[in-house]
Amino acid sequence: MLYLFYFIITIELFTVFYNIFKFIIFKINGKQFSTNGTPSSEPFQINILIPCYKEINVIEHTLDHFNNITKNFKNIDIYVITTEKEKCENNVSLTTYEYLSGLDIAKLGNIHIINYPKTYGIMADQLNYGIKQILSNSKVPNDKIYFSIYNADSNPDDSTFIELSKKISKNNFPIILQQYSNYFLNHTKQNFLMKGFSIYQTAFEFRNGLINNSSKFLYSHVVGHGLTIRADYITKIKGFNSDVWCEDIYLTGLLFNNSVKIISLESLDNAENPEKFSVQIVQNAVWFKTASHHFKLLKLMKKNYKITLYGFLWLLHELRASLVWALMPLFLLYSFIYPVFIKNYSLLMISICSYLIFVFVNYLANLIVVDKKRFGKYLKNYFSLALAILFTGIGPVYSLFLKEKVKTPRS
Repeated sequence: MLYLFYFIITIELFTVFYNIFKFIIFKINGKQFSTNGTPSSEPFQINILIPCYKEINVIEHTLDHFNNITKNFKNIDIYVITTEKEKCENNVSLTTYEYLSGLDIAKLGNIHIINYPKTYGIMADQLNYGIKQILSNSKVPNDKIYFSIYNADSNPDDSTFIELSKKISKNNFPIILQQYSNYFLNHTKQNFLMKGFSIYQTAFEFRNGLINNSSKFLYSHVVGHGLTIRADYITKIKGFNSDVWCEDIYLTGLLFNNSVKIISLESLDNAENPEKFSVQIVQNAVWFKTASHHFKLLKLMKKNYKITLYGFLWLLHELRASLVWALMPLFLLYSFIYPVFIKNYSLLMISICSYLIFVFVNYLANLIVVDKKRFGKYLKNYFSLALAILFTGIGPVYSLFLKEKVKTPRS
């Protein structure tokens, strides 16, 4: 039992030093790594896709924001993709499509509405349908067309499409570009515990996405909102995968297997995080349900692609990540309970100190390294974060009882 205690402390400290090493790499390489290649002056088209399902409370505000930050771009169009599925819901009196049809902003020339005609399917099906409709009417070559996917409540930085356009040109039309998110848009409305979860989720995005992407030797992921993908590539891989709940997790594995480099943006998508603990649990359960089915994802990839060494490395990484997500909170709690049980308070102090260092470096420091001015103010929520981490294993447990994908309610 004592060996397990020291093993947990050792893992915590190892993680601290490993993350410090990644911070150093990020500060050295972060700003120049994603802008290589021969710049291009050829024109290209960007289509912003916003899939909607029961989004009448937020979509007008979102369209206003996207219209404001893209109004000076003649090569950017905005497509809202609604779904006929809403008509099957007994408690829906007005569908998102019907609501949008009555908005003045939806009648602007650069904003379009596409209604997915089927009464079943998930977000991936809506996206695939919208992409096919857009490409069938396009005269621009597919390798010069991009699709930027955002959520109905996304609020990307004003500089987003300026930076995106520059990186498309500077990197000579890359296949994938990714804008990562911070989850502080509704931070002031959250309670003590949920403020910690917003930091936890933001730190995950920065650590596993933005920071890892500063080196080709580190594993990085893509996220469904903030993802920009070239039309010929999404067509080549037969669209977003609708056999899994979280199509971006599958896409991450496929990109890694195929050695496709992700170009990351420095601008961020400002998103909301749940205000209720129960909603957070369900959201995490949905993500874990896909992320933990590693062999199913690899089997889906194998249908159309040769599994490379990188594919097996991705499998090992996802297996490790799933085990850490599910078991880490239990081990952390053990490191506190065991010293109390044997009445060794020196060990308890070691446990508390190592945990507080672990929380700061592995989570809060990620925010500070990315942008100290922007995220330094969240240091005051240090103990909210320390508490939230101990509850992060509940989502994986709840996923065992989740039988269908559940939409995360908006605030």
